[in-house]
Amino acid sequence: PRVVRAERSAGLQQPGTAAMISVAQLEDLAEDKAKTFTKFLLTQPPAANGEDLLTIWEEVYDEEMQKVKIQTINGPCDDETNRVFPYEKLQAVMKDGGNWKWPRMWQRFDEIERRGSAYREGEKLHFNMPNKNPNIAEQRVLIVGGGPIGLRTAIEMAMAGHRVVIFEKRRELKDASGELTQLGFTNRINRPHMWPFVRNDLAKLNGKDFMSREASYPVFTEPDTSSIGIDELQCLLLKNALLLGVDFRLGVGYDNATIRTDPKNMMPTWEVECSYDDRSAAKYGKGKGKNVEVFDCLIGCDGPRSTVRDTQSKHFGNIEKRKFMDCVGIVANVRKVNRKRLKELGFEFGQEPGDMNRTKMVFKDFFKQITDKADADIENLIYYKASHHNYTILVPKRADLIKHGLSGKVYNFAAGRDKAADDARSEEKNKLKKYCRSVLQAAGIPIDEQAENGGFVDAPNDCMAFDFAECWNTKKSIVFNLPPPGYDVEVDGPWMGRNLIPLVALAGDALLEPFWPMGLGLKRGWQAVMDTCYAVDNLYNREKYATRMGKDPATFSWEDHYEAHQAQVSQNFEFCNRLKISDELAKGEYDPKGVVLMQLLKKVKDAERPVFEVEVDPWTRYEPLMKELGDSWKTMSKDDAWVHSRVQKSLNMAAFYAEVGKGGKNGEITYEGKPLLSINGKVLPVFKGTGSVLGAASKPAPAPAPGAKLAAVPQGGGYVNPLEMQQLAKERQQAMAAMVQARAQASAPAPAPAPEVTSSWRPSVGSVAPPKSGGVGGLPCGIAAAAAAAAGVMKATHVAAPMPVSTVVPGGLSPAAEAELFHVRNMIQTLQSSLAAFQKAEQDILSRAAGR
Repeated sequence: PRVVRAERSAGLQQPGTAAMISVAQLEDLAEDKAKTFTKFLLTQPPAANGEDLLTIWEEVYDEEMQKVKIQTINGPCDDETNRVFPYEKLQAVMKDGGNWKWPRMWQRFDEIERRGSAYREGEKLHFNMPNKNPNIAEQRVLIVGGGPIGLRTAIEMAMAGHRVVIFEKRRELKDASGELTQLGFTNRINRPHMWPFVRNDLAKLNGKDFMSREASYPVFTEPDTSSIGIDELQCLLLKNALLLGVDFRLGVGYDNATIRTDPKNMMPTWEVECSYDDRSAAKYGKGKGKNVEVFDCLIGCDGPRSTVRDTQSKHFGNIEKRKFMDCVGIVANVRKVNRKRLKELGFEFGQEPGDMNRTKMVFKDFFKQITDKADADIENLIYYKASHHNYTILVPKRADLIKHGLSGKVYNFAAGRDKAADDARSEEKNKLKKYCRSVLQAAGIPIDEQAENGGFVDAPNDCMAFDFAECWNTKKSIVFNLPPPGYDVEVDGPWMGRNLIPLVALAGDALLEPFWPMGLGLKRGWQAVMDTCYAVDNLYNREKYATRMGKDPATFSWEDHYEAHQAQVSQNFEFCNRLKISDELAKGEYDPKGVVLMQLLKKVKDAERPVFEVEVDPWTRYEPLMKELGDSWKTMSKDDAWVHSRVQKSLNMAAFYAEVGKGGKNGEITYEGKPLLSINGKVLPVFKGTGSVLGAASKPAPAPAPGAKLAAVPQGGGYVNPLEMQQLAKERQQAMAAMVQARAQASAPAPAPAPEVTSSWRPSVGSVAPPKSGGVGGLPCGIAAAAAAAAGVMKATHVAAPMPVSTVVPGGLSPAAEAELFHVRNMIQTLQSSLAAFQKAEQDILSRAAGR
């Protein structure tokens, strides 16, 4: 628990009526949260797992932090109508936490592209780029499964403003002796191949900072055989998901879902039957066991034996079971061998060999060596170095296993990982480890049989065999059938269309179980993530398809829209299945002869080349669709005024970083987050007369104009509620503006007719610029003229010096009245200063003109 230190509030008076947090309390809270948050960032495998991460997150983002209020460009945040991400609240309290890396971390979160309601017009974090999809209708999305695909889908959904919940039932359980009795959701340590665009995506998600140097090396440094541990990937994505507001519910299992239709508007939703274990039921205030919850969209990311797919099979059609060959896959994770022991085992200089991904057809001599030394017939061999172990895949023929005394019996992946309890299985496991050890030694891969568990990591991840040839495939990825928005049974009559289905989708291995040795899991999975988000984002975006088909959105029917959307979703799935991704996406970089780099380098010769990042829009990912855009870009690029959106963003980002960069070798920046308003209902103190919210992020005040008189601090000091003051300021500003404008119009002399102003007009000697309609003395009738009228000093050629502003605060005023008085006086002072500045500028112009 956090220790509340003694307050250090010298010079500040405690409020009589408003609940506030002192400067000292804020400093102590920020320090304590920064320590816990640092622990959260450092938590990762193999020392910790996903459940440890969730436990620490509960300390970081507790009830106090959840109730933090920060200022957005649309006003104070609100969890219902003006949501912000948890990282924004944390940053407002902790700032940089005393760590030079944190400002860049916050900035990376800002740079994750927002869509729909998550996009706020005018925020700097958009780099002056438009909302790519302003027509997203917010959905309640349930994602079943907390694996990499489920987590990445949740992150992308959150960036569109959807409300996202993940159900993950796999909670790690141990017996009294500490032995695993049930595997948790981050217990897998197998290492899928890392594709360039996935690597770029993880870098965008703070991968290099959220992972240790040892864990990130094989991900971001090994270009040819890059790989990542499933547990490492899950923990990285889980950190991002939590900081971006995803509701991750561990210990909750999906059981079934039925369709419920609203009798008035016929809108269908999912009634989800789910089971809460003891801990999750207590945490979320649910009954233990069966519960029912309602969602708009259901997405199954629950693996090759998907429960979502099984319970909704009537929507996806028959599940296809594919057989490639009679092929057994063996996954073996071996312990690291230290340098001294490597030399003893015959490895020159005590170094491990480089990563391998070899097939018998190409590396014939290599596999002949394995046959000669180990008498083993191997088709494929993969070897990836990791930070704490080495990962290998062997693909032998089933007959070869039988020849070496193994039964040849294999299990699905989940069963293959279960720890053997009976003697027969244990004996089989020992034979399998002996077989693997001899093959690895023949292949020149270090394994120390004198080490614990014969050189393999601990069970259940040590060694397992399962059927690589058996893969499952669905015929559809996404299904939906919705009524037109605004449908009303009382007005439109009973629904006469097809059965209504809220959106249901599959992604990852639940959709297409990959052939492991080909390393296609993440490649297809990431496309399925983006395709699913595209389908949900555009459920009600009628304008998109109407525009693409050259039709008027006002007359484009909802039936036409849904038909076009279903056709595009089906086409996306076909492209995903056949891996028809673009060359640029596959390489993770823009084509040097493509429109983006050619146009960028034409504008800025030494411009930094942008990385190619995967996006939701399928026209940026799939080759056939990109070709459509490429053909249109060739036409548009002939117009010198046209700029590709990615080029414009690069130019805008370069300008932004030129402004906020501090220089230095580490790329430090000045980060400006959203101002802090209150914590758990307690507002921050404000000094009267300055308007400064203590502890809130702010820029240094600009230097006053020469001769300008500064507002004096009212006598007595004290506090003002900033939330109350903000509302009063808004109301009074509107009232005063109307009053001042009326007085200005009443007191101002009738203006002389203004000459017509053209683009070629220039003042001649002795002349002055023509006043705008309604203006006086060369000043427009807006702020300057209104200010002069309010002060009662408007004259044709002269304005009197600003009158002193009273600083006396009468007794007996309520906090609200004091805030109002403070605001009015500030307005008077500001208007007087503005008037003086405008008058001086006018006199300077006249003097220069007379001097000619």
